[in-house]
Amino acid sequence: MTKTQNRRTAGGLVGGAVVCALLTLTTDSSFPAVAAGGMLVGALMTYRRTLTPRPYWYWPAWLTGAAVALLLVPAGGEAARLLLLPLAVVETIVGGVLFFLWRRRRHGRGDWIVWLPETGVVLRREWNRKAAIYWAETERHGTRPAISPLDEFPEVVDAVPLYPYRDRPGIATRRLGDSG
Repeated sequence: MTKTQNRRTAGGLVGGAVVCALLTLTTDSSFPAVAAGGMLVGALMTYRRTLTPRPYWYWPAWLTGAAVALLLVPAGGEAARLLLLPLAVVETIVGGVLFFLWRRRRHGRGDWIVWLPETGVVLRREWNRKAAIYWAETERHGTRPAISPLDEFPEVVDAVPLYPYRDRPGIATRRLGDSG
């Protein structure tokens, strides 16, 4: 499935969850609440496929957990309310903080780059300084690369790193103009 298909599927599941949540409010049945919780979890799993793993990218899981807890409040008794309402509040606060941090770093602010200053080639882009230093020390590229915060060099924000694969650190991408 493509990202667009995954987003549409997640949107459909969220729409179904809203319908089930409304059914829960209008009837005294707990089945629609459980169905809505399942649809929200399914939407979360589908939506996560569209996000690039970055720092704080798990904010949707916290907010989904809060929504599921709120959906299950009417289905439970008084003891469930005493447990689920504070849980939903805590999950909402944590999810909100993570969302704020994710939005701040969404376009790479806070990232570190390993690059060659004389040519301007970005070798690697990492989320933190420690990972950038580790990569620069373990991979050999002839000349010694520089390690800098990406914020200091806005001209390379959209540059594709020569070695972008986290699971295969020494594998380079094909550059435009390379014959293959």
